[in-house]
Amino acid sequence: MVRCVAKLTDDLVAEILSRLPTRSFFRFQCISKSWLALSSDPCYQNKFPRAASGLFFNVPDGGSAPIHRARRGIQYISLSNNDDDLAIDTTLNFLPNICNMEVLSSCNGLLLCRSWVAQSWGLTPCGVKAQSIYVCNPATSEWVIVPKANDTYNYHYLALGFDPRLSRHYHVLCFDFYKILRFMIFSSETNEWVVSEVFDGKNYHEPQATFFHGIFHFTNGLNQVLGVDPEGKICRRIELPESDGIECLGLSGGYLHYMLQSKDEIKVWMLKDYSHVEWVLKSCINIRAMLQNHGIFETQNVHGISETQNIHILEFHPDVDVVFLRIKQKIFSYHLNSGRLEEVGDLSYIYGPGCAVYSPRLSKGFGDEVA
Repeated sequence: MVRCVAKLTDDLVAEILSRLPTRSFFRFQCISKSWLALSSDPCYQNKFPRAASGLFFNVPDGGSAPIHRARRGIQYISLSNNDDDLAIDTTLNFLPNICNMEVLSSCNGLLLCRSWVAQSWGLTPCGVKAQSIYVCNPATSEWVIVPKANDTYNYHYLALGFDPRLSRHYHVLCFDFYKILRFMIFSSETNEWVVSEVFDGKNYHEPQATFFHGIFHFTNGLNQVLGVDPEGKICRRIELPESDGIECLGLSGGYLHYMLQSKDEIKVWMLKDYSHVEWVLKSCINIRAMLQNHGIFETQNVHGISETQNIHILEFHPDVDVVFLRIKQKIFSYHLNSGRLEEVGDLSYIYGPGCAVYSPRLSKGFGDEVA
């Protein structure tokens, strides 16, 4: 039996491993050093499953303190119907948590997280005494600390970029949109922060950013998506089809997607032709009709806000035509092709407007870490 297994080619072993559930995949890595090495080989990484398994949210971390003063923690909502998630530490307990913890961004199996101690007058990242930024892989419990920039990033928006098909190195995009419209980019390859030139954008516009084709893409509040390479140079300008509303930029099915929420509807576009900037409208969702079709009748809360105004767009599913929505305290997946709305979880309170969609990366090693 051992001799038969030894005769298997790497291609065949990779094909077998790619068909295993997550928990079994981890077990088989421990059987053979050659299989462990194969699972970390960039030539075969795309074969191993990375389907979205869940959503990370930033929530109050227990205690009796009021919401605005409660410690921050994370909560994970699984999208999987099996026990694969049990093999992954989605609590992130392997990270050093100095007080408050939140997930900032997710990209191809890695998470960008922040842990901080707040000033005594409030518990928000804007009033911190100390903070650390981590990049981690929950599937392998590997983590690194992102070095601090010379300039402070207490008030900034942070996003993660990582594509193992191009490189094992990761990048962190940091915005300063309160004082001056500029950004910084950290690369694990150089272990340095690069400060960009000032760019044209809308003051106090919190950007939506995603990593695609090896560069960051982010909205600038002026009906555009800007593309920035790891050296901090603006290399793409993509006009948006519309921009009057709440924005969400992301990836799904290998294409750049854009979602816009207005008072009465949600529109979803796909960038069908990246080179010639051809946006295709994939769906136009009437919010009131969607709620009524699924037995969610319009009511008003104590502040006079109707259900149609209590909907928040969250994120795109990276693999299929699904978007995630928050309706009051419930999280839903909306299937663009069928119009089906499914509840996936329930949260009493969420910090921030969105969530992080997580797809496990089962291979070890990233940045300068050696598998």
